[in-house]
Amino acid sequence: MTDGLAKCFWNTPEVRFSFSNSSRRSGGLITLWNSNNVEFLCSFKGDGYLVTKVEWKNNNYYIVNIYSSCLLSKKKELWKELLELKEIFKDGEWIMGGVFNAIKNSRERKGRMALANLNETDIFSEFIDKFFLVDVSCKGKKFSWFSGDGKSMSRLDHFLVSSSIVSNWGVVGQLIGDKDISDHCPVWLMMDNLDWGPTPFRVNNEWFSLDSFLPFMEK
Repeated sequence: MTDGLAKCFWNTPEVRFSFSNSSRRSGGLITLWNSNNVEFLCSFKGDGYLVTKVEWKNNNYYIVNIYSSCLLSKKKELWKELLELKEIFKDGEWIMGGVFNAIKNSRERKGRMALANLNETDIFSEFIDKFFLVDVSCKGKKFSWFSGDGKSMSRLDHFLVSSSIVSNWGVVGQLIGDKDISDHCPVWLMMDNLDWGPTPFRVNNEWFSLDSFLPFMEK
């Protein structure tokens, strides 16, 4: 990766980047930032992820660029390693974005491959909860990946952010754009003052078994 190639993605004199090489034809990752806006602190990488630590407005952020394997065993290794890293690096907020190649429930998949692996969805949802991250709701399109014939589609691309970032930045959702040459659509993390509906909150399903839970929530 060179400066000239990086500027093919974002042509500005202030662009800086960290990257992880691809393996054969896939898996390459690049994270770009404007050096006038954030201060680069460090970068490290592993199998399926690239972490860039920056300082912005006197706060540290770990920006995690994800390109997960399709194999469940590899996904479990990736999620386990990221959880271990979070236990080591506690001096900042974590933000994840990229291709997780995983869904949280069957509603995030449609078509010939609509049957979801319940074990995988449970493990992915558990990973999000253990990391104390929020998968904010999508605006516009529901799916970010489409098969070549358009008959199968999934939401494989996610932004996962901490609840404090949702509040402090005014995060209102994720916007899935139109597919171009890739079979994946671009995804933007949206922040503004528009009312997009209820903000996300955490809930444990077993709470619904308590007779007092719904009256408590209504109150």
